[in-house]
Amino acid sequence: MSPFTLILICCLFIFTVQCNDQNKKRLLLNDPDVVANRFNQLELEIQNMKSEILSMKTESQQKTTRIYQLETKLQSLSGIAGGAWYDYSGSAVNFLCLPHNPDVINGDLRKNPTYKDFLYGAEYQDNYFAQNMDGNDVPCAVCRAKHSSSILMIPGKTSCAGSWKMEYNGRLASGDFRSNAGSQYVCMDMYPEVLEKGSTDYNRKLFVGVQAKCGSRSCPPYQDNVMVPCVVCSG
Repeated sequence: MSPFTLILICCLFIFTVQCNDQNKKRLLLNDPDVVANRFNQLELEIQNMKSEILSMKTESQQKTTRIYQLETKLQSLSGIAGGAWYDYSGSAVNFLCLPHNPDVINGDLRKNPTYKDFLYGAEYQDNYFAQNMDGNDVPCAVCRAKHSSSILMIPGKTSCAGSWKMEYNGRLASGDFRSNAGSQYVCMDMYPEVLEKGSTDYNRKLFVGVQAKCGSRSCPPYQDNVMVPCVVCSG
C-alpha cells in the first residue's frame, strides 16, 4: 500500500469519527431527558433569584420601617395634657403638654410659697370627642413638621387651602363657658386617644367641645349651635 493511500485512509477515518461525535451531540441536544433536565435547572435558578429578591425587599422594608419609627420618635415628644383647675379664677388659661419623665430642682423639693398656681392633669369632660371618653386623661404630643416654617390652626375648616399641608384635623376644644378659670381654643384630633390607667374623673383641667353662636358673628355662613371643626396646617 502506497503512503498516499495510507494517508487518505487515515483522513477519512478522522473525518468519520468527527462526524459521529457531531451526530451524538445533536442527538444529546434533542434528547427529551436532556431538555427536561436543563429546564429544571433554569427553573431552580429562577426560584433562587426570586427568593433573593424577596429577601432583599423584606430587608429593605424592615430598614424603612425602622427608619420611620426612629424619625417618628425624634419628631414627636409624647406626653400628658395638663393645666390649671377649671374653677380657679386666677389660674393660667393655656393647656400644656407635660413629659412622662419630669425633672425636679433639688432646692425646690421643700419649698411651699404662699403665692402660687397649681398644675393638674387634663380630662375629657364628656363623650363628645369619642365614645367612652368622659373622665379619661388626655395624652398629647409635641410634633415637628418637616420642611415647614409656619403652623396654623384654622377653626371652622376641615382641610387646608392651596399649598398648605394638613397635619391633622378634628374638633375645636376649650374649657367650659361656666368655669371661673379662663381657657384657650385648641384643635382636638378627630381620633383622640386616652392614657392608660387614667379613667378616674378628678375634674381639673377639662376639654369640652365648642358651639358656634349667631349674633355678632353672621349666620350664614356659620350655623347657630353647631359644633365647630378645626384643622392644623403647615407650610
